[in-house]
Amino acid sequence: MSEPISTSGAAGASLVAIASGLVGAKFGPMVTIMVAAFIGTLVSLGEVDTTSRTDAAKYVARYVSMAMMLAGTLAYLVERYLQIPAVELLALVAFIIGWVGNRWLALREAIASALSVFVGRKGAGQ
Repeated sequence: MSEPISTSGAAGASLVAIASGLVGAKFGPMVTIMVAAFIGTLVSLGEVDTTSRTDAAKYVARYVSMAMMLAGTLAYLVERYLQIPAVELLALVAFIIGWVGNRWLALREAIASALSVFVGRKGAGQ
């Protein structure tokens, strides 16, 4: 099976910006989230080793549904604590969730190690 063609994150983000402007005004925020998550997941699908089309479809379905569930919650929290309108963030948050894909564990470990280095430096300075 031939590998899917992946685009860079910047090209995907540009596509999300265009699509959210076109789709969001006509169909509403849920379709905007779904389209942005789908584009982000397709970008990350190029980096995943899938053996069949069924595996690829399961991967896309898993991360699009996860993005749809989490995007609203994360956008609400950003709006509440940073006073940035949630409507402007829905597509971006969904794209990032889909784009990260199955790299969540590596991302969590990187954040934890960065925090431990930061805490270690702060503790040594006092």
